[in-house]
Amino acid sequence: MFKSFIVIISLLVSAHVYADNTPLQVNASRIYLLNNKNLPVWQFNIASKDNDITIQSIVLNRGNCLISMQGRGKNVNKRLGYGGNLTFTTPSNDGFSKCKPLELTIGTNKGEFTYNW
Repeated sequence: MFKSFIVIISLLVSAHVYADNTPLQVNASRIYLLNNKNLPVWQFNIASKDNDITIQSIVLNRGNCLISMQGRGKNVNKRLGYGGNLTFTTPSNDGFSKCKPLELTIGTNKGEFTYNW
């Protein structure tokens, strides 16, 4: 009985991280840098739905993809107010199959949030 209770509580606590009511909204799109067909990238836009949140770290596809920003997604420390944005890219290939977004984990001062495509 006690084990069942612990499992149920664990599921309830972890479910909110993957719920739609997270303090961030994430979008990914395929673009060519400088409109150059030789520079395909995935562009990510993180928008705050919270009045005050600090993005501390970003991990794309469990660390298997390069994040094109200073620090490579570590020690980001970007403070966002409601509607504030943070944009970054990751290199891809002609068919945009390289580093196609599967999972993005964002560490913040309000917890860690994982987004799946």
